[in-house]
Order: sequence, then C-alpha cells, then structure tokens
Amino acid sequence: MKDPTIYHYKLIRKLTLLPEMKYAYLAAALMGIAALTILDAWRGLLYSLLGLSVMFAVHAIVLKITLRRVEEPAEKKWFLRFDLPWIGPLPVSDTSLSLFRRLHLHLLLVGCCVAGLFYPWTSSSLVVALIFWHVWLLAPRFFLLLRTRKELSDGVIRLEGSEISYYHR
Repeated sequence: MKDPTIYHYKLIRKLTLLPEMKYAYLAAALMGIAALTILDAWRGLLYSLLGLSVMFAVHAIVLKITLRRVEEPAEKKWFLRFDLPWIGPLPVSDTSLSLFRRLHLHLLLVGCCVAGLFYPWTSSSLVVALIFWHVWLLAPRFFLLLRTRKELSDGVIRLEGSEISYYHR
C-alpha cells in the first residue's frame, strides 16, 4: 500500500491527541473558573463568563478580518468549532501551515492588546479572565504549531477530532 495522499500532497506526519489531553484542557478551564470565583466571589464567576465570551468574539472577529485581508478563498474554509480541544474559529478542511501560523501570530498579539485595553477601566479580575481565556483558547493551536515548527511552511494541515495530519508536496 502506498503512502496516503490528498491530491498531490503526501502525508508526512500524523499527530494524535490523547483523550487525557482533552480532559486536562477541560480541567484547566474549570480550575480557571474556580480560581477566579475563589478570588472575587460571584463577580469572579461573572468576569470569567464575560471574559470567555469577549475573547471568543475577539478571536472570531480578528480571524474573519485577517482572513479577508490575507486570502479571500480561505475565509470560506473557517467556521466555529466546538469539539474539544478545537474550540473557536478554526479550519474545517485543509489549510496551509503558513496561513495558520500567520493568523495565529496576529491573533496572539491582538488578543493580548484587547485584554490590555481593558486594564485602566475595569477590575483586574476581568483582565485576568480575558488573558486566561485568550491563552486557554489558543493553547491547542500553539501545541500544534510547536509540534510542526520544523516542518516546511508550504505544507497543509488538517484538524480532525483527535488527530492532526500534516501533508507536503
């Protein structure tokens, strides 16, 4: 049997996400909510929920704007996903690794700036919640980027429920 190929791309690497990683990811979210609730009582819980919704919206808006500016056809391949650990706007089909890297660098910087913008005018608990959820939402994506850091940028990645495939010409 030959190596699996997609069109003219050859499968180079397949990364499997262990179920324990998903449970740890979910446990981190629950611990973050619990810590904010312990530190700031009911307001901590409120800020935690508000921080998640604000960061989710920021991620969606930044990726939509960046995709429209960078590569118009790629915009149609990205949708909101809710399967652990892939939460938020992510590609639902194959996407280029260089585009994925570029988008997430933009997202990292803009998300941190948005959290910083809230600092002078709101409670520190909300700023902590914004930063926590920003990092939490990006963690699986940066795990992927770390694992593919030595791969060539002109490759293609495919995110599936429990595995990540990297293809190259």
